[in-house]
Amino acid sequence: MRQVSSVKRTTVKSGTAKNRIESPLKQTTYSNEEFAQKVQEKAYQLYVARGCANGYDVEDWLIAEQIVKGS
Repeated sequence: MRQVSSVKRTTVKSGTAKNRIESPLKQTTYSNEEFAQKVQEKAYQLYVARGCANGYDVEDWLIAEQIVKGS
């Protein structure tokens, strides 16, 4: 999995700029049951967002896994 980081420019009192690396991704650990539940919820959200079109269940599940792993 590729981790993305952003550079945030802040100004300190002396007026000089300072760069700080911040990761927008949270590192969260789930049990197997919690992970499956989060993926199931996200896959359902994807299904509903597509207008409840059938035939995309595996695609929704795989996309949901990637979303949950990245959150």
